[in-house]
Formats: sequence, C-alpha cells, structure tokens
Amino acid sequence: MTFSFKQFLLLTIFSLAGNVLFSQDIAGVVKDSISGKEIAMATVTIIETDQSAVTDLNGRFKFKMKGEGVFTIKVNAENYQTQVKIATPEQKEITVKLFPQHVDLNEVTVSGSTTQSQNQNAFHIETRKLSSLTTIAAVNMGEVISRIPGVYQSSLGNGISKPVIRGMQGMRVVSLINGLRIEGQQWGGDHGMGIAELGIGSVEVIKGPASLLYGADALGGVIYFSDAPYAPNGTYEISSQNFFQSNTLGGVSRFLMKNSTKKVRWIVGASYANHADYQLPDNKFAQNSRFNELVLKSSLSFNGKKSVHHLRYSYNHITTGIPGHSHDSIVYPELFQVTDQKRVYSLPAQFFSNHYFNSDNKWYGKSNEWLVMVGITSNRLIEYDEKVTIPSLSMSLTNGLYNIKWTNKSIKNIKFVSGLQGMAQFNVNATNASDTLIPNSSTFDNGVYTSMLFTRYNWNFQAGVRYDFRYLETHHAFIERPPVTKLFSGINSSAGAVYSREHVVFRSSISTGFRAPHLTELLSNGFHHGALRYEIGDLNLSPEKATQLDVTLETTHEHLSLILNPFVNYIRNYIALQPLDSLVDGIPVFEYRQVKDVIFYGTDVGLHYHPHFAHKLHLESTFSLVKIQSQSDSSVSLIPQPRILSSARYSFNAGKKIILKEMYVQHVWMGRQYQVAYNELPTNAYNVIDAAMKFASRNNQWEFNLGCKNILNVTYIDHLSRLKNIGMPAPGRNFYISITYQLKQTTKNQ
Repeated sequence: MTFSFKQFLLLTIFSLAGNVLFSQDIAGVVKDSISGKEIAMATVTIIETDQSAVTDLNGRFKFKMKGEGVFTIKVNAENYQTQVKIATPEQKEITVKLFPQHVDLNEVTVSGSTTQSQNQNAFHIETRKLSSLTTIAAVNMGEVISRIPGVYQSSLGNGISKPVIRGMQGMRVVSLINGLRIEGQQWGGDHGMGIAELGIGSVEVIKGPASLLYGADALGGVIYFSDAPYAPNGTYEISSQNFFQSNTLGGVSRFLMKNSTKKVRWIVGASYANHADYQLPDNKFAQNSRFNELVLKSSLSFNGKKSVHHLRYSYNHITTGIPGHSHDSIVYPELFQVTDQKRVYSLPAQFFSNHYFNSDNKWYGKSNEWLVMVGITSNRLIEYDEKVTIPSLSMSLTNGLYNIKWTNKSIKNIKFVSGLQGMAQFNVNATNASDTLIPNSSTFDNGVYTSMLFTRYNWNFQAGVRYDFRYLETHHAFIERPPVTKLFSGINSSAGAVYSREHVVFRSSISTGFRAPHLTELLSNGFHHGALRYEIGDLNLSPEKATQLDVTLETTHEHLSLILNPFVNYIRNYIALQPLDSLVDGIPVFEYRQVKDVIFYGTDVGLHYHPHFAHKLHLESTFSLVKIQSQSDSSVSLIPQPRILSSARYSFNAGKKIILKEMYVQHVWMGRQYQVAYNELPTNAYNVIDAAMKFASRNNQWEFNLGCKNILNVTYIDHLSRLKNIGMPAPGRNFYISITYQLKQTTKNQ
C-alpha cells in the first residue's frame, strides 16, 4: 500500500493536532485567603512529574504539560499552610487560596499507596520537613528523626544510631530513601543507618505494620526519606553549610548544587563530617567515640511526553570507633572515661561503605499511572577488634530490588493500586576475617498486593491485601550444620477510614504484618563485638505475625491543634534476644528465642498552641508512651522511656543588615523506665534543655544559627543507649554554630 503526498500531509497534520489536543496547560494564581492579595514567590509543584515553579509578582504560575491527565498540585509559601489541588483537563485556570500558617497538618505524603494530603489518608503518617527537625542541630540522622512522636534512637555513641518506632527496631523497621529500600546489616545493634542529612528534604514515618506496601519485615514501621525538591524550572541553586560544635571539636561541611530546565533537572552534592571523642558532663571524654563520615549524592531527572524519569546515586562511608568494648568479665566505667580527647581512629573500629542506586520511572495518563523502580544497594562492613591486619568481621551485602505499581482511576471516586515487589539479597564473608557471624547466603523476596481507595463526601476508605514469600539458602556448612534452605510465606491485609472536616480529622485503621526470621536469628553463633555480646541463633524459629489497631483524632483551629493517637500492636511468635547466665572470653552470651504473645500499646499526643495575643509565639508539646505486656518479664528489652518534648519559638524581624529571625527553646523530659528484661538495668528520669537563635542577612542568602545543647550540663544515660551497661553518660554541654549560604538565580534556558 502506497501513500500520496496529500495523504502524507493529512497524516502529519492529524499527528500534530493530536499532540496539541493531548497537551494540557496548567495555569493559575495563588492568593491570600483573607486579604485576597496575590502571593509572589510561592512554590507550586506538580507531584506526578516532580516539576516546580515559583509564582511571579502577580502570584501567577503556568506549566505546559506534554500529556493530558489529572495532576496533583501542591502549593506552599512561607508563613502559609500547604494546599493541595487537583488539576483536570477541563480547568482553564486554578485559583489557590492559602491560609496564614498557624498549624499545618495538610502536608502531602508520598510514602502511602497514593500521593495525597495527610488529612485524606486513612492511615496516620507522621510527615516532617527536615528543616523543622533540625532547629536544634543534630550529630546524626537517628537524632534528627527521634524528635518525631513515637520515634526514638538506639545509639552507640555519636557515630552509630538506629531508629526505634514504638519500641521496635532493627529488622522490624524498614527504611527507604526515595522509594529504595535500604539494606545495611540493620540486624546488628551496632550498625548505623547509612543515611546523612545531605539533600534530604523530608521524612515520613508509618508507625506499626506496613507490610501491605513494603513487604515482609515492616512489622514495627517504615521510615521514608525523600530528597529535597529540584530547583524550580529555569533556575539553579547553590547552597553550602559549615557546622562546628564545641563538645567534639568537630563538625560537618555540606555543598549542594541544583539546576532545572524545562526537561532536565539535576542535583549534585557532597558532605564530610569529622568528630573527636565526645565530652562528658564531668569534662572527661568517652574513649573511642570518634567518627568521620563522607557522603556523595547525585540525581538526574527528565520528562518524556507522558512520563518522568529519575536516576539517583549516593555513597556513604563512615569510620567509627566502638566505645565501651572489652573482653573483661568485670567492667569498670572508669576504664572508658579518659582525660585525653582523640580524633584519629584506634581499635576496635568499624568501617561502613554504602552505595545506593535506583532508577524510577513513571508513566501517566487520564486514568492510569505506572511506576517502575529498579535499584541496587551495596553494603560493606569491616570490623577490627585487636589486629589492624586481620578483621574480626568482613561482610558484603548486595541487594537487587524492583517495584512495579499500577494506579487506576477510571471509576469516579475510586482508585485501585496494585503492584509487585521483590528483592534478591546476597551476603558474602571475606575469607581473611577471623570470625564469621552468619554464613554466605542468598535471600529472595517477592510479593504481590492490591488495594482500593474510595472517597465519598468527607470520608475516605482504604483496604488491601498482600501475599509475600521469602526463600533463604546458605552456601556452606556452618556451626556443624549442612547448608540450610528455608521458605516462609504469609498473607497480610489492612483496612482504614478517615473522616475529614474543616476542623476535625478522625481516622482508624487495622493492619497485619508478617516478618520471616532473619539469617542472624536462625544461624548466629559467634562474637558480635560492636554489640558487646556472643549471639546464638535458633534454626526452628517461626515467622512473627502482628495485628495493630491505630486510632487518630485531630482537631485544628486557627490558634490551636491537638492530635491524639493511641495504638495496640499484638505480636505472635515474637523473636527476642535472651541473655544466658554464661560468658565466652568475658563477653555475655545471648540466645534468640521465641515468645508466644507480646502486646505493645501506648499513645502519642501532640499539642500546638499559637496564642492570638502573641502572634509570633508558637508553643508545641508532644507526649509518647510505649508499654508492653508478655508472658515473660524478660522477653522484650530496650523499651523506650515515656517522653515529653516541648518547645517555644518566637519569631522576630529585628535588625538591618543582619536580622534576628527567631529564638527557640526546647525541653525534653524522659520518664523513668523500670519495665526491663532480665539483667537489663532500669533508667531514672532526666531533663534536658536546648536553645537556639537564627539570624539571616537582609537578602536571605546568608543564615547563621547559634545554639547550645544540654545547657544545664546534665549527667544522664538514655535507656536505649547501648553504652548503658558500662555507665557511659550522654554528651555534656555543647555549643554550636552553623553558617549557611544560598544562591538562587534564573537561567537563560527556561
């Protein structure tokens, strides 16, 4: 069949017309809801494509979309509440009205099954911008996220910190960055997260079983880190930060650069931290608590006709001492509290290297959206105990991951979200290591899920089901056992509902979780020097199964908000590390055992008050409580203390060239913890006060933060500290200063 020139011309015209017909302009204006005035410099972001723009002097914005569809728009501006709007092809212009910000509970979440405003989410997700969590500077990411209600940190000095969600940590907590699951020997209490502040914009926490979206292991919860947004279209940004603190005579330097055009966006950055031994309240130093950390980060994003694609790579390397390490059967705290502060590492020490690479791709249309993510993570752990030439542990963990998700919105008020997820994990021990804690092995995870979201008037309903299986095999004989193969499987489900009105949000949900035993729980048989114990596994362990009931009541008014979030989490076949009354080379022996029933219960409460008579004052307080009930008093250890975290913030605009922007005071009360396991020490209550001041240049390019942590130089030991057994207190008084420079420019190629 041949075409004439006229036919070819007509076909070309129709093709071009089709491209025009299936394009979509998203334009609008952003206004103050009270005065009606246009708001300039507001940031408008299209969630589906990760594109953003800044409103002009008339409050206007415009996007030229290549495809036609329904898009979610997030609008935020300084001193205003975040607003979320839906843009459809029928809309010619969108008017977004922002309310002056007193309390903002409407931040968009990305860790749930679909991107939506928090007040429409059937499952309670704690969403925090990183900037709001770092008003008081932190040394590591574990300290940062421990300021979220229900989240704590289990630390081994300054260099090693792990997240704890409602009393659960390690393999029961899944961490992700931009959707990529982080696997880095998190089964060990002495292994850090492998995540630093560089380039992170926000963090979301799902408290309780989240197996529906994230598979096996997410029994205690999920921590989801998201990168900071790309620069707005047609701009580039450069930022640098230098931080110094007195307590460790150390600090961190960070550099980040962003550039965005209509089609391509990229980010590159680097940071380096170096800290000497931290100083105790009595002016001595915690021996071998020094560490240094190097981070590299890059991201590339581009848009297709109806798609958006991201390539991300980051590298994290940390060298950290292991404070409190000893082979002596009787340990005296004075042995580890010295008068000399040192910076260069000495044995025992750990070296972590983490590589994270992922490619996520999204295709969208009127009614369907496809997400395909593939990624690779690589973790190398080397631990030296007594000899610098022979490592006690040397392990490599490589993971290949995939995630395929399909969202269908063809039926009005109903969304279907279905997907496939999987992971192939390979653990290899170096041949020159003196100890082997777990054998060489392969683990394969696969899961399939589907869920439905239904919206009706002020109600949102969500329900789903998921099936997972895990296949595990070892590749050589270990502890006088031949190679082992194991297959675990489980079905999980969840259902929830949320009722949202102008001032009230009520949600309730029930979720189940499933976690297969980890290789270390099945086959450990050796010294874990960083954790200061000898561990023995049990090959007959069964999977853990959890059921959690979670209820949230939020009430928000112009000057007051209150959040009440009680929960009950019932876990069957709970795997606990039990101490035995024996020592091996001076190190206590622990054994993994199974407890039939354990119940975690408690509540998180949040209060934010913005008095009308003091418009620039913000008072905030949160209360977190976790309790357990089990058949055995020694089945669960490291239960967090009750905590009240209170703060007062006062905004200023004083000064000419250098402006005092705000003053901030924070008080932390940690209640006593007497609910302890066998051989676990109780912890007394303590109080800590921190304070900070923020200054900025008139053009906002320079920002200066001055602060002091533990102002009263209180001597205390947190109940979750891994150094509690040697009586090592937390750092004493710590003065710090942070200097940040930001440059934002419009490029010619817009």
